[in-house]
Amino acid sequence: MDVYLETMGCQMNRLDSELVVARLRAAGHEIVASSADADAVLYNTCSVRMHAEQKVFSRLGADAQRKAAGRKLIVGVLGCMAQRLGRQLRKRYPCVDIVCGPGQLARLPQMLAFAADGQPAIALDVDRNDRAAAEDENIDWIDLVRDADRTTSSAQAFVRVMRGCDRFCTYCIVPFVRGAEVSRPGDHIEQEVRRLVEAGKSEITLLGQTVNRYRHEGDGRSTRFSDLLARLSDIDGLRRLRFVTSHPTDFTDDILQAMAELPNVCEYLHCPAQSGSDAVLKRMNRGYSRGDYDDLIDRARAIVPGVSIAGDFIVGFPGETDADQQASADLLRRCGYKNAFIFKYSPRPGTPAAKRFDDDIDEQTKKRRHAELLGVQDEIGLAHHRSYVGRQVEVLVEGPSKRADKQPTPPPAGQTQLQGRTRGDHIVVFDGPETLASQYVHVDVTNATALAMMGRLKAES
Repeated sequence: MDVYLETMGCQMNRLDSELVVARLRAAGHEIVASSADADAVLYNTCSVRMHAEQKVFSRLGADAQRKAAGRKLIVGVLGCMAQRLGRQLRKRYPCVDIVCGPGQLARLPQMLAFAADGQPAIALDVDRNDRAAAEDENIDWIDLVRDADRTTSSAQAFVRVMRGCDRFCTYCIVPFVRGAEVSRPGDHIEQEVRRLVEAGKSEITLLGQTVNRYRHEGDGRSTRFSDLLARLSDIDGLRRLRFVTSHPTDFTDDILQAMAELPNVCEYLHCPAQSGSDAVLKRMNRGYSRGDYDDLIDRARAIVPGVSIAGDFIVGFPGETDADQQASADLLRRCGYKNAFIFKYSPRPGTPAAKRFDDDIDEQTKKRRHAELLGVQDEIGLAHHRSYVGRQVEVLVEGPSKRADKQPTPPPAGQTQLQGRTRGDHIVVFDGPETLASQYVHVDVTNATALAMMGRLKAES
């Protein structure tokens, strides 16, 4: 069967899709690049923001029209939106044949077989309150059977270390659609990383909704996240080890010490703040104060030399005042983020915030505050990246940049504009041959923008 898979959302969703593709190929299916050529179309969905769900609804409307016109087609909705809406999804869109929660993706080959026989297939995750059932589900079976040779990059790979979230931030749907926090056994994670490194992946990014809260109890011992970092750091051939996303609570100094002392653990910390105001943080149920977040950033800079930091912010949360907005701007300036992701609040059905608070900030005010924080971050990001001008950085080349075909001055013959990243996750663009993709090179930084550095490939001596 020819299958088309479209992915919305976060890095966890992209990893899920990569694992699904490997599972479907192993079952004999072909993955095609266009829905027009597919026997089955699958949407791996996100419920964190309204826009992502609206995009899926638009796709399903078009698929319903195609099926009504006589097109034989299997339609499947996977991931967070499938889990949130469950059986209601088929009631709203009868064209949907498969509804699969994020923890049930390993079942997709069987679900496709059911759908091909005209039988709708629904597989949803167990209730998050039944933690024993969640742990008994073997949460990492699909991870362990992944094809290490088939990843989206020949040098980089994501590895999941835990599923779910127990933080219950009031604006967030993730705890309800991805379930309770469950950490994978360290042996399983190490086995997966070793296979990826043996297949040529030299940079591994560990994923978790709150990755620093990783803790596995088994075989009479407790493995903390810092212990996991140390264990993986010993794998020969692993040149870079990253992790995202961290939560400001439970971020202890042993993790920072691991970042400072383990040579292949990157000096990069993505730690969302969401707001600089204590009042807003309390309504968000973030579990820390502005002072706690300031302390974490200070500890990170003191313990990890040269650490680069990224953050997330939400503007327009219910009850947010201009003073709260100013507190967030002040936090941006204090932290000196490499970059920050800034979003406008939109209520998500099923979240505590949608039930407890009126969405009382008008859209115009949200847009203004969003633009204000983006402007502040542009200034900060530009200063941060300019501090590297005149320095030399190591870059893992990812391939041609997105703007490779739009350069005002063409590169030398046989070269193109390439893009890569430093250990600190800085984007670097420079001219060079495409054959450098997935290799490590040194680049002299000559200029910078708010989001990236520009440089010149260092000549080999």
